[in-house]
Amino acid sequence: MEGKILKFSSLILMATLIVSAVVLGQYSSIHRRELKREQMSGLQMLAYNTRQAKKKEDIRLRHQLRVELPAGIGLQEVEIENDYVKQNIVIRIPDVEKDYFSEHPLLGRSNHINDLYLENGRIELTMDAVYEPQCKVEDGYLYLDFLKPQEIYDKVVVIDAGHGGGAPGAIRQGIMEKNINLAIVQELKALLDENDQNIGVYYTRTGDVNPTFAQRAQLGGKTGANLFISVHSNSTVEGEMSQYHGTEVMYDEQKSEEGCSSKRLAQICLEEATAAMGSKSNGVTYGNSIYIIRNNEVPAALIEVGFMTNQEELDKMASAEYQKKAARGIYNAILRALEEGY
Repeated sequence: MEGKILKFSSLILMATLIVSAVVLGQYSSIHRRELKREQMSGLQMLAYNTRQAKKKEDIRLRHQLRVELPAGIGLQEVEIENDYVKQNIVIRIPDVEKDYFSEHPLLGRSNHINDLYLENGRIELTMDAVYEPQCKVEDGYLYLDFLKPQEIYDKVVVIDAGHGGGAPGAIRQGIMEKNINLAIVQELKALLDENDQNIGVYYTRTGDVNPTFAQRAQLGGKTGANLFISVHSNSTVEGEMSQYHGTEVMYDEQKSEEGCSSKRLAQICLEEATAAMGSKSNGVTYGNSIYIIRNNEVPAALIEVGFMTNQEELDKMASAEYQKKAARGIYNAILRALEEGY
């Protein structure tokens, strides 16, 4: 009798051990999968979630990205911020829990996306170039596509206001170069905003910030721009007030001068700017030593509007009236260059 009981107990113990092993194995497998998921990058999670979703349902992703929205949330509640200088796009979905994307994963393709970060209703994308996000909401889902500027605009232009933030540029009599440059660019922006031609314009800055030289220079190539213009204010080498005055434009002398070149763009800018401002022409000058000219992938010109070390010209450049004239000259130069084939 004792032998039968012992045998039965052994069978029970064996069965228990087998069941435990199976359960622990399943738990260990699930744990490993969860751990692996936690260690995935945002792009890896996008690919993983998309594969898993396709196994469960017949998904045909006609758009690059798709995410389910909370009930009652429409396109007007979704915030989209596009930082062209950093090629960073942020999409914010309101009123969601911390683990929202775990339960409602982002699906799609990673084309042109270098990095992806998801947290608390925030989708942050780092792109490989400048793209314009195209969004629509259908059946409770937000769909996203990304278009190159050339797919939207006939021509693309990049405008750079020199200096900014903690880099004031030249300072004379309390007047900072960065503020003159930005004021001219803001007047230029007003003109370009009113233009009815299909021109896409991208600015390295429209406020008191200081993008790096690399961020400024690469924007021409990242947007596939037709031309790049940087706006600056000049000073003598010594920095002393002098009689020297006038406008000059720098170009890349190391690049070809044939066709729609940096030099030709500089000449156009010089002619139109001096005509609009009535300033003295100091000609076009070599500018390959300047980082944003040398490292630009598109025809680039840097306009030195006038001399802050000349009292009369400083007074003019500090005035709203003269800033409008400078902006008009650059605006005319842009339109003329585009008409000439840039």
